[in-house]
Amino acid sequence: MMAQDPTPLTRPSLIIRIRDARDDAAWSMFLETYTPLIYGYCRRKGLQDSDASDVTQEVLSQVARTARGFEYQPQRGRFRDWLGTITRNKLIDHRRRGPGLAAGMEDGLEDAVAGDPGSDWADEFNTQVLKTALSRIEPDFESTTWEAFVSVWLRHESAPEVARRLGVPVESIYVAKSRVLKRLRQEIHVLADDLPLHLPRS
Repeated sequence: MMAQDPTPLTRPSLIIRIRDARDDAAWSMFLETYTPLIYGYCRRKGLQDSDASDVTQEVLSQVARTARGFEYQPQRGRFRDWLGTITRNKLIDHRRRGPGLAAGMEDGLEDAVAGDPGSDWADEFNTQVLKTALSRIEPDFESTTWEAFVSVWLRHESAPEVARRLGVPVESIYVAKSRVLKRLRQEIHVLADDLPLHLPRS
């Protein structure tokens, strides 16, 4: 029998919390979530390891300096776009200071940092936030509930097939999916104050 879904207390968005430089837990969560995103993005745009690390630190330093006076207004734009703009600007600055690109990777960097509509930043942002949120909420659920969710939502298996394998009523599979998705949306709101475009409501 599957347990009831956890119902955490409403928590303020991480984007709001990092305005307080003394909130070490918020900054730790921010670094855990976004350092791999920024570093990976820089690497995929051609920067070598040391250069990507440098740009990542520059981005995070800029966020720290800006965060105190940052007034987040979702109606005026997404947090992911704000962070993406800082990252692209730091890539531009790095490009101007010197080559620092892996051999054969010069092409495409200018497009990447120019903020063109074809940029893959949004996809990478959504993927990283979703990955982090999933890892953070998994311990909140019993193994059967989590397996049901993963099977039908991530592996796209049919609910009747998963129900037979787990030995539970098919209705409980749909309930498990709904409960985990509800919790997932809450965690994404905490991490990014934004829902990835590919995250369904149910």
